[in-house]
Parts: sequence; structure tokens; C-alpha cells
Amino acid sequence: MDVQVVLADHIPVLTLSGRFDASGAAQFDDVVCALASDAPYWVLDCTGVAYLSSIGLRSLVALEKARRARDGGLILAGLTRSVRQVLELTRLDGWLRSVPTASEALDAARAGALGPVAEHLVSGRTIHARRMAGSSSTLEWWDGTRGERSITATLGDVGFAFGTGSFEESVADAAATPGAFVATPMFAGIRSADARALSDFMTGAACATLPLHIVTALGVCGAPVLVAEVTGQEPFRLLDAVADLWTVAGRELGGAPRTIAFLVMGERPESAGGLLGIGVAFDRDALRSATEWAAVLRDRPDQIPIGPARSVMGGAVTLQVAASPGRLRADLLDAVRSIANPETLSAVVPIDVAAALAKATVWLFVPSAIRGGAEKLLRIAIEGSTDWRQEWDAIVRRLYNDCRTVTLTPLHGGYNSKTFRVVAHDREGRRTLPTVLKIGPIEMTAREERANREYVARFILNNGTTCLGGAEEGDWAGLRYNFLGVNGPDSRLVWLREHYLQRSTSEVVSLFETLFTRVLKPWYAQPRWEEVWLYRDHTPIRLFPNLLEVAERQLGVSSDSPEFDCPELGLTLPNPFHFLKYEYPRRAAQSRLWYTSICHGDLNLQNVLVDERENVYVIDFSETRPRNAVSDFARIEPIVKFEFTRLDSDEELARLVEFEAALTSVKRLGDVPPLAYRGDDPLVTRAHAVITLLRRAADIVTLFEEDMIPYWLAVLEWTYSVICYVQVSPRQRRYAACSAALICRALNELESENTR
Repeated sequence: MDVQVVLADHIPVLTLSGRFDASGAAQFDDVVCALASDAPYWVLDCTGVAYLSSIGLRSLVALEKARRARDGGLILAGLTRSVRQVLELTRLDGWLRSVPTASEALDAARAGALGPVAEHLVSGRTIHARRMAGSSSTLEWWDGTRGERSITATLGDVGFAFGTGSFEESVADAAATPGAFVATPMFAGIRSADARALSDFMTGAACATLPLHIVTALGVCGAPVLVAEVTGQEPFRLLDAVADLWTVAGRELGGAPRTIAFLVMGERPESAGGLLGIGVAFDRDALRSATEWAAVLRDRPDQIPIGPARSVMGGAVTLQVAASPGRLRADLLDAVRSIANPETLSAVVPIDVAAALAKATVWLFVPSAIRGGAEKLLRIAIEGSTDWRQEWDAIVRRLYNDCRTVTLTPLHGGYNSKTFRVVAHDREGRRTLPTVLKIGPIEMTAREERANREYVARFILNNGTTCLGGAEEGDWAGLRYNFLGVNGPDSRLVWLREHYLQRSTSEVVSLFETLFTRVLKPWYAQPRWEEVWLYRDHTPIRLFPNLLEVAERQLGVSSDSPEFDCPELGLTLPNPFHFLKYEYPRRAAQSRLWYTSICHGDLNLQNVLVDERENVYVIDFSETRPRNAVSDFARIEPIVKFEFTRLDSDEELARLVEFEAALTSVKRLGDVPPLAYRGDDPLVTRAHAVITLLRRAADIVTLFEEDMIPYWLAVLEWTYSVICYVQVSPRQRRYAACSAALICRALNELESENTR
């Protein structure tokens, strides 16, 4: 491993490249031993570290302990995925501090620089105070009562705060169960509002994802200006210590601030455990000329007087053990992290209940500005009209928590989920690559995420979707996708459906060829010959259990009659609903050998996206799994016949049924179906061209097996389903029924030939 060292403002910056194994650790230790620096914080740029072993970890831990002994520590930057995984597995990711870039690490090291310790004697208590380099902070107020009764945020959004809220998964449930809370970036606790006043805590990895629904709150964001240690010969009240610290802040800063925020970690007397308190104190007289500050602070009902014109408000958490941060130190997050576990946290209490302390360490903030906390949350804009739910706000905020703004454009036409094209800007205002957001029912989204992991990420290359994360809220879940081939932030994604309706037939056929022979080829080109149960697997009753009742009500066709009158052709055909009711159950146990492959399962023209460069992308994988190899091709045939063709008169219906009779006249999968159409609808001839392509593709996928039965049963499954679609017209239902009858006739004829 190569170790390069530079000094930036006397802060060592070590750039590491290579393997941090036993050999690399020896090189690292040699450099560290030779580096004479009293800087408390050192920066390690790990961007080039490809591997971290247990010996390398030992070197990092030893150096971290040495820096902590000087009130500092290591700040790791640019961790690679493999290094981060090692830290997570060893549970050192919460102990070793890390940031994304070396420049951010250097800024953090500068901000953590400690000043000299000053001793103050106030009210008979000794206060040792130390100035800190990072002194910029902002007071934040949260008021969910002005909008939807609560504001949903993560602990990372909230920072150090106290107020009223809920941990509930559902926004609706949260409104019914608010309680007093205390929040830090490492944990949060809520005290129930009922008579039992029980406390519940959120700690660990859940803090990054589980929502906090805020009704009202006050908090502080930024860096403390002072860290102080308060001791006395007698136990003292936390509120008295706050008043003393105000005096110390005036001495250290050259003038008493009008508002302070604080986080205190204290030890209660007689081994009674510890206390963490978070609060805000203010001078009522000093706020008279500060309209915005006064509007937020002066009239709050939870304020407690600590002097003639000063008040404090806040919340606290009692601890099972004494909170002993040690010597005065700058790393507030490390101190909070040391108590952020269920074994230490005890109860959420009002800030004036646990009054007596034997000693305390206090981090003091002097906010220079005030703002609404919701201002820093992700801003969501929706272009166009859509039925938006409040739970979806929480999903979007969690999935795009690395962004400042997102603009969602509905991609209309998705059947089972809502799909949006997303243009996002990061926290610095830079536009990111476009992504797609899908929101749907939890169970369906979970299936899609599994299928994406098992069948998409492992097989589909640049035209596959990469799932960047998922989030749940209430009954809904969302997935954030990006498309590896998308050409920059101005790329335009539209459904294949729009291309089908607006482009020429040759261009449409070309897009379908791209879809099957390039994008999804890794699925279809690897068929397996195995046992299948076609009638069981392709029954439409699974999705539409009331299909027979709908057919009788909408079409007047009873499933108990074996015959279906088709005056459009002047024929009597097999009744497809009788066939479904009696023949499907009778043949459900019949198995046969046939080709299977990974299939999308619900491939349609509104699950395929096309960009401006003719790149094709497939989404919606909730039904993806191995099945009858011709399933996806057969799924599209009913769509192009029933959804897009013109059907405004009985004459057009008769022409389409004649067209259908020709399509079902072929005996082998490789046969080109004849075009028998006497009308002038160009979308019928387009449908014929696409169907010809579909059947040719099915023939190729099954290695030129000629049996039409597996294809007909797959087509029939989705032909039956048209009967139950609420948006179709009576003629479309009639067309689908005639088509189903013709397919049943073809099935009977083929099976009769096979038994001869």
C-alpha cells in the first residue's frame, strides 16, 4: 500500500492507495510513527483502498485511540464499498467517523480544533469551558399543525431537537398517538401521552429509515461554540447550570447571547444513573426587536422561567448509567453515540423533572439564525395531475434524502403501480441523472424488488434498471430506479405504447425486435426443457375469480352452455366460458414437457420505456419468474388486437372477428398467420405485423418446437381477462369473447390431432 502525507493547516492528511492488509498495515504504522504532529484530528483519504483486513483494522483502531487521547480522532474520507462493508460487519462504522470526501474531512478537522480551557466560578460552581472552532448554528422550529397535522422526517433531518411527535409507520396512525420526544442523530425517544407515560426508543440502523412524525418541535442544527464541564460541591439543578452557562457564554464571547441551545450529559448523584437533556433558552426582553424569533419562542406554553426575563424549554432522557463523556472534547456525536443503545436509555422526561446533577458536560450553541425545519427537507414538485397520497411524501423523502429538490412527472398508463420520471437536484443544486420512481402496494413492490435482484441485475445489462433503494410507508412502498443507458439529465423517457401509436409500422417492429433480441435476450436465449402444467399455470381465474359471472352479466353468455353463437362468422363455436369452467379444472393436473425461461410475466406496452436515442428499458418486475417460455410474446398479442384497433360499429367488429379467424387458423408456431382484413384501420395491419414477429420470436425461443398449444393457452389467459376490464367497451368484450371461442376451437382441433 502507498501512503502519501501532506499537512493542511498543520492537519495531517494521509492518502492511502492499495490493499490495507498485513503488509499495508506495517507500511501505515511506519508512516504514523514517523509523523510528529500534535493535531488532534487526522484525515485519512481512503478513496484508493481496495481491501481492508483485520490487521488493517487494528492499525486504524490504535491510531483512533491515540488521537482520542488528545481530544481528537480520525476522519475517514471516500470509503469504498468493500471497506465500508468491513466497518459495518465489525460494528466500527459508528465508532470511526467518516465523510464522503477529503475536503469535507479537512473541514471537519478544522472545525474540531480545540481552544484553551478557561475556568469560571459561577454561583459556587466551577465551570471549565473550551471554545470550539466551529461555531455556526441555526435554531429550527417544526410546526406540523399548519399543514397535514405532522411533518415526516428522519433523525438525520431533525438533528438535536425536542417536541411532540410519533414513531408510527403510518401517517394516519401518527396523528392519533403523539407524545413528547427527544431526538438526536443517533437515537430518539418518545413518551406516550396516556396515563402510563411509557417510553419507546429508536436506535441503531432504524434511525436512518424509520420516520419521525413531528407535530411541533424545536431543535438546533450546526456546531457548538463552547463545550463546558460543570461541577459543584453540592448537587445542582440542570436549569441552574443553564443559567450559569449563559453567564460563561457572555464572558467567553464578549457579550451575553439572546438565545442559546444546549445538549447536556450529566451524572445524577448517589449512582442514580445519568441524564441527557436538550433545550433552548432565551432572553424575552432581547427578542422584542427580533420579530421572527419572538413569534417562535416567546409565547410557547412549555417555557420555564430561569430568571427575571429568561426562560428555558426542552426535553430529557434518563439513563441507566452515568453519562461520562470524559474530558472536555469536541466530538459531540461520539459522546451521544456512546449512550445510544437500549441498555442505557431509560425514559423520556420533562427537562425539569430529573433536577439534581452531580456534574455535567454541556455543549453550548449560539444560533445566529432561525428557520422552519421543514425548509431543509426535500422539496417535491409534481407536474401534471395524479392522485397523490400523503404517505407517498414520506416514501419520496426517504428515497431521495440525498437531494434538495425532486420534480415528479407521472408516466401515465402503469396498471398496478404509479410510475414517475424524476428530475432531482442534489444539496448543492447540481442536477443528477434522471431516475424513475415506482410506488405501489407493499407486497407487490417486495416481489418486484426480489425479481429485480434475482432476474434483472444478474442478466440484463445496460438496458436494465438498477434499483437504488426502497422505502415503505403505511400500505405503500416505493422503489428508486436508474437506467444505465440514459443519456444525461435531459433524456426523455416515454412508454412504448406512445411509439406504437405514433410511429410507422416498420419503426414499431424494429423497437419490438430490439426489446426481444437485444434487451431480453439473456432471458429467452437460455430455455430449459422441463415439466409444465399449462392449464393450471395459465388460468385467468387466478386474477379474475368472478370472470364467469361477469361474462354472463356483460355478454349474456352462460358458462353452462357448450356452444357459442358467432353470427359475425355465421358459425357456432365452442363456448370459451364453458371450456374455462369445465375443461380447465379437468386438465389442471395434466403435465407435459415444454420449454421454460425467465419471463417478465406482465409484459405490456406500458411496462417498456424508450428514450430519445431508441434505447429500450423494461420495468415492473413483480411477476417475473421462470415460466412457459412463450408467455411474454403471447401476453402482447391480445394488447395489440383489443386495445388499439378501431371498433366503432358492428361492421368493424365483424371485420376484426374475420381477422381473428385467420390468426387462429395456423397449425404450427412457425407458420406466418394470414392477413384477412377488409377494413381500413392501419392499426389492424400493424397488429398483424407485430403478431407475426411475436410468433416468430416464440418459435425461436422454443428452439423451433412447432406446438401451438402452449402459445394458445398463454394468449387465452389474457384474452379471457379483457372481459373483466372495466374500461373496455361492449364491442371490445364481444371481440375478446369471439377470439377466445376461436382459440378454444383451435385447441380442440390440435388436441384431437395429437390423440390420433
